[in-house]
Amino acid sequence: MVAGYPLDTIYLYVLIGCTVVSILLFIFGDIFDFDGPIDPMLIVPWLAFTSLFGIIGEKFTDVTSIIVFLLSGGLAMIIVFLMNFYILVPLKNSEASIAVTEKDLEGRKATVITPIPLKGMGEIKISSVTGIITRPASYYEPQEVEVKAGSDVLVIEIKDRVCYVVPYKENFI
Repeated sequence: MVAGYPLDTIYLYVLIGCTVVSILLFIFGDIFDFDGPIDPMLIVPWLAFTSLFGIIGEKFTDVTSIIVFLLSGGLAMIIVFLMNFYILVPLKNSEASIAVTEKDLEGRKATVITPIPLKGMGEIKISSVTGIITRPASYYEPQEVEVKAGSDVLVIEIKDRVCYVVPYKENFI
């Protein structure tokens, strides 16, 4: 009994509180960046597992409450360590997006959709694993011959969403 409440009731309230906090962290967890020594993504599961094992220990064993708390805290620590090591750390280090930045498009081969006039802009398409990107294109340096539709070009630079290209030659030597 703590403050007139049985320990299994306190464990139950802590478990319900951890469930509510877990749902809030799941929804709003990306808004807050917890890089300090105490990470709620580790504390909340530890409290939840400790209270879960505490409920089980209080209901089904005749061991003293302090032993139940220590054993449930130890088991919770092992589970939270394994969860952190095998789930949370790999998820934090994984790439969150398959989007391509403009810097990634530089140096790529593209196909002309709309012919690029000597002084003006046309349109190119760049194929990638994630799909096809179309962009307006202009020459990087003055050219003597306009590039026709279906020809290949090399993206040299991208400024203000406009690709600056040169005709693509298989061998540049």
